[in-house]
Amino acid sequence: MDDRLPMRPERPATPDRPGRRLPARSAESGGTVHAAGNLNFTESVGTREEVWERLGPKIQERVNARIGQVVEWWATDYSGRNAAVVLGTQAFVTVEPTVNASGNPAHEIRALKLDESTFRRATVNAAAAPARPAARAPERVGPGSGPGTPTGPLARRLDTGMTGFLGNLPARAQQLLQEPFLEDRGELWHDFYYFRTGSSRSMGGATLQVWCYLADRRFVTFAHGTGHGYREDTGPRSWELTCWRAEVLGNTR
Repeated sequence: MDDRLPMRPERPATPDRPGRRLPARSAESGGTVHAAGNLNFTESVGTREEVWERLGPKIQERVNARIGQVVEWWATDYSGRNAAVVLGTQAFVTVEPTVNASGNPAHEIRALKLDESTFRRATVNAAAAPARPAARAPERVGPGSGPGTPTGPLARRLDTGMTGFLGNLPARAQQLLQEPFLEDRGELWHDFYYFRTGSSRSMGGATLQVWCYLADRRFVTFAHGTGHGYREDTGPRSWELTCWRAEVLGNTR
């Protein structure tokens, strides 16, 4: 099994040591469940494998040199600029489009080194989607954002796009993702990505694939999963999600 993201990745590797499981409940989880926002779909810009290839070998090599073994990842196109997010056993890495000192297109690579011994994971299976507002007419597939209402201690650290996305996830997944960040007031990095396949108007609904992360200089949390039977007015009929958490050893670039 190849532990690196190859030039043309097919699927991420599953860590041999995925870590101990997160506890089933937490007493410190109040105020972390958000209202569901609308998921605004756009036209597809290619698969994550295709977007990853567009980043080029130099960026791919820099990412692979940091991550250790791949846990999960996504790659997408932001208005013609490619980006990627990779959770590895040794580091969490983001690749974001920017401009250099000469004003030319470039990419910023942020890597948070992780303590492998602190990796935790939890599986969240939910038979029903959370309540949702009336949906807007979507287009076909792709990333997007929706409105949400930030509440509780994280209100100043998450924007409405992120809280609206989180609100589509089961309450337990929301809590697992946010618990490490409830008390701190420092900078919080976060992002999400999703796409759907199939028709939400069919008898069985569409299939929704989602990824997201929250990170600061102490912790990284990450989730990936599938929503089954997705419809615009009700969201997925059921969820299968995996949430990861790890402590940060240091911040390197």
